Amino acid sequence: MFPAAWPLAMAVLTSTCLSSEAAPLSFREFDRLARDCAPSVDPTTLAAIAKVESGFDPLAAHDNTTGESLHWDDQTQARYGVKDRLDAQHSIDIGLMQINSKNFPVLNLTIENALQPCKSLAAAAYLLESRYAGGDTAAARQLALRKAISAYNTGDLQRGFANGYVRKVEAAAREIVPQLIELPQQADEKQISEDIWDVWGSYEQERSEDDSSRLQTHQKVARP
Repeated sequence: MFPAAWPLAMAVLTSTCLSSEAAPLSFREFDRLARDCAPSVDPTTLAAIAKVESGFDPLAAHDNTTGESLHWDDQTQARYGVKDRLDAQHSIDIGLMQINSKNFPVLNLTIENALQPCKSLAAAAYLLESRYAGGDTAAARQLALRKAISAYNTGDLQRGFANGYVRKVEAAAREIVPQLIELPQQADEKQISEDIWDVWGSYEQERSEDDSSRLQTHQKVARP
């Protein structure tokens, strides 16, 4: 994730303890944590980003200096592994939401709490909110969210489109929440075509909108 260059005033959230043997979070576990630790952003939006960034692995890391993707079996190994690389002046994306090490000072993060899912989610939500401009219409808010996701990856509102990151997040969202519903036997086809659950967890009346344009933010982010 691209290093942030903007200030932060964010309340410190209670950390979530991990077991000594780490494994990727289930979607249910992730959803619960996202609602508790990052309530200002829709949990399925965060889940799509986490799927692309870490595969839901709280102890994942990516060394941007060497290009290595890393995983440790427990927090102790992870802390020492990250510390050694930071001591060598490497730039590293760390944890569930792959927060870049250069963001630690403004996010009040340490190596230890950056590896904790709750802290990682709270930091990710802040970074998204800080670049989310909102809009007067649903379409404008959806575009603003995509731009914020672009900035999350690159630090720029446009480069995440060009490098394919936004498209990857969209695809991840469709995998997390498949667009498949069981149709009632006597369902009216026209009504079904109009009543669609979008891949980001929001229920909308859809007629001719492109599926790939649908993203959702939590009400606190996407203000009408």
